[in-house]
Amino acid sequence: MTTTAKTLLRACAQPFIRLHRRLLPHDSQFGWTPYLWLPYLAFFFLDYTGKPFGILRWWLYVAAGLVFIALYFRAYHDAHHRDTRELGWILAAMTFMGCGFMWPDGNGLVFFIYAAALCGSLGSIKKGVRALLLVLAACLISALAVRLNLVTLFYVVFFMIILGLANLYFGEMHRKNLALKQSQEEIRKLAASAERERIARDLHDLLGHTLTLITVKAELAATLAERDLAGAAREIRDVERISREALTQVREAVGGYRSGGLLGELVNARVALTAANVRLAESVDPPRLSPAQDSVLAMVLREAVTNVIRHSGAVHCRIELAKRDRQLRLLIEDDGHGGALHEGNGLKGMRERLKSASGLLEIDSGQNGTRLTVRLPSAAG
Repeated sequence: MTTTAKTLLRACAQPFIRLHRRLLPHDSQFGWTPYLWLPYLAFFFLDYTGKPFGILRWWLYVAAGLVFIALYFRAYHDAHHRDTRELGWILAAMTFMGCGFMWPDGNGLVFFIYAAALCGSLGSIKKGVRALLLVLAACLISALAVRLNLVTLFYVVFFMIILGLANLYFGEMHRKNLALKQSQEEIRKLAASAERERIARDLHDLLGHTLTLITVKAELAATLAERDLAGAAREIRDVERISREALTQVREAVGGYRSGGLLGELVNARVALTAANVRLAESVDPPRLSPAQDSVLAMVLREAVTNVIRHSGAVHCRIELAKRDRQLRLLIEDDGHGGALHEGNGLKGMRERLKSASGLLEIDSGQNGTRLTVRLPSAAG
């Protein structure tokens, strides 16, 4: 495609992009999906009686369609900003329109379907189910009042139930993911603040003492250099030794700053599982770990907890960490839907990291859930 064609295409698309940004929130999760559902509004304008629409009826239906479109896109804005009160009013308006346009041929059924789909955005499963039952009741009462064909009514009610429950499920999943994301963001902020304090404290404790000692030794060596060269040499060697020790300590400290370690991941796991409505039972007896073991176990715990939240559908999770028979054992167990596992990059990465640390990974997944066991040789022997 030439540059001229690209410029022309971009210019033609600009009005539609501007309209899209006005109709829907800029940073919403909906994307272009709302436009895919909107064509179903065409069923509202179909004539099911075989009699042509009169001019007055056409104007009435067009006005109702425009009002509905305004409510429809406003509902997406309210769902994005979690304004459940205004969403409730929009839901009531759609339901009222459905009741009003049931006579004479049931065209208002379309509005009931859209209202049922909207129930999933009301902020909680309880509110959504309650609203869905009210919409279904209004649909049934108004349909029976105009003696609508029962077969048609059955299919519409069935579609409303399926669409309403599906949106309730996806709405709940979106709220859980959003809460999890917010929790993780809060953890990152708290961890960053705690890390800054730890760095300041460690620098004061580590470098302050070491640099003071080096200064004293250097001054003593300078004084001895005038009358005792051997003593001055000893002091200089002490300065060298202290400097090397300080360098080693700084490297270890920097290594600790790069990761929150196993204990940090345990804190993250508690918050993440709680945000995902998974009850955590933990039995953790932190043993003595080498830096390499601490890093490996932290990585395994992070990956395992992520899998529990994303894929298992678990209600309970258990984490155990203990030293047994000169071995470190980390156990992560859930009661989700297990079965045959496809080992992706996460599990492969676990095995490779554990292998480099002389560790072993065992996975037992069945109908009652999944158990992941990690064994490492103890740092103490």
